[in-house]
Amino acid sequence: MTRASFGIIAAAVLGAAAPAFLFAQTAGEQPASGREKGQCELGKEWSEARLHDYWPTEGRVQSRGALGYMGQQNATREIDIAEARAQVERVVRVSGLEMNFEMIIDPSTPAAAEIINGRRVILFDPRFMAQMADRICPDWGAMSILAHEVGHHLAGHTLRQSAEPWRDELEADEFSGFVLARLGASLAETTSAAARILPEQATPTHPGRKDRIAAIVHGWQNAEALVSAELSQARHNRGLVPMKQSRFDPDGEGDGASDLALMARMILYDDPNDYYITKSGRIDAYDGTRRPVGRKAIPSSADYAWTFQTDATRFDVDYSGRVLMRLPSGIAHEVGVVVALLPRAAGSGE
Repeated sequence: MTRASFGIIAAAVLGAAAPAFLFAQTAGEQPASGREKGQCELGKEWSEARLHDYWPTEGRVQSRGALGYMGQQNATREIDIAEARAQVERVVRVSGLEMNFEMIIDPSTPAAAEIINGRRVILFDPRFMAQMADRICPDWGAMSILAHEVGHHLAGHTLRQSAEPWRDELEADEFSGFVLARLGASLAETTSAAARILPEQATPTHPGRKDRIAAIVHGWQNAEALVSAELSQARHNRGLVPMKQSRFDPDGEGDGASDLALMARMILYDDPNDYYITKSGRIDAYDGTRRPVGRKAIPSSADYAWTFQTDATRFDVDYSGRVLMRLPSGIAHEVGVVVALLPRAAGSGE
């Protein structure tokens, strides 16, 4: 049995006084229970919306509670395992792999990756995960730890006795950073757990906090660079397959204040921002921070499915998904396209 354990890295801060020391508030920081709506909560809304529409099955998971939360009070063992498995499935899906990990509750370690009887296993302590979710950031604290353990398995660290344990830990950290970025976490959210609980000093098996955070940041930056490259290629590819649009019905749309589910992406060819269309018809811009910039409206002509008005410009969207702007001459000029969340080019297949 080979183990790659998060418990080892937390050993220096776990013990009789672990809860108070492990989650000590920094100067000027509000406790989680009294925290006003801020970056963590806003990030949660954005990430949940992105997850829901990249993977429709997310809706069933999200209805049970906050992203990344497990070990709820009065929860049964089965609920804890189901929630942990759901989190790991998210990590695995964004990696393009199939879920073949077994989740086992083990109160003796915060989290660990092991091979047991030939099976890939992730051990976890639900109470520790609940503390992570409550004290650090409900979105990403527990998720980052589980992603780290998945990284150990996928890199093959659990299949051998490592001669370079530092390298293994940094590889798992980089994987964690990459995955959380792909799931929509900000850099601060991605590093929140490591910044709060990892020992500052290195040990024979684990690098120090600065090196490990640097690896997480590197993984996050690699993911962001990949997304930027994908979007850049999409913007310069005028052969993108548009998403067919239906006539806007203001009575048939959801509640814009609560329904953040993403339905499509709107690409404006000469605009560096990303635009997303929610189920409620709201249009959100994203340039590192999500912000609403308008919403669908009834078009002035039957030739169009809906219209979108900004402070300076009016855009019309036809039924084929082309975004048009009417020039002073009266000519409609194509300036963008509405596409699926993962756009594809004509001729690329499904």
